[in-house]
Amino acid sequence: MKRFFIFAMLAIALMSFGIDAQAQDSITVAVATPSHAKTPVSASNMPRSLDKDLANKHADFLEFAKRKISSLNRNHRLSKNRMQILEQPDGSFRARYHRIDTTSLVCTVRRSKSKAIPFVAVLAYKEKIYEATVSHPSKCNSAEFIPIAIIPNRHIFSFKKGHWQ
Repeated sequence: MKRFFIFAMLAIALMSFGIDAQAQDSITVAVATPSHAKTPVSASNMPRSLDKDLANKHADFLEFAKRKISSLNRNHRLSKNRMQILEQPDGSFRARYHRIDTTSLVCTVRRSKSKAIPFVAVLAYKEKIYEATVSHPSKCNSAEFIPIAIIPNRHIFSFKKGHWQ
């Protein structure tokens, strides 16, 4: 019934603009129908682009992740402030420290099937190991460090009792 009404309205509109019968034969009209007409839209089958609550939780988690990475960089056992300095057999010193690359931060948030934990997030990042060789340990802070290794990391967090943990 809806298609008939749409076609009838289209035919009336075309005739009112003075399009002749030959041009009407060459016009192709596509009718869009919802693919999930029987399935009501809910949080579980809603497209991610329309799920505002999920988008808000993703933004919240991104801020949480930035704070977490900053804390991990500050408190790492081998951070730049607590770098490892080893004397080499040739008398030089090798300084090494770890730092999380903030540009490698990837956050994904999804809904969970649990009612107690409605959202689950994965934080992925790359931890870089930097190294420099110097003639004396006092020159370590001004040395030019180069990355020598990359360690990929993933952490899973859950949104529970109003905050990420």
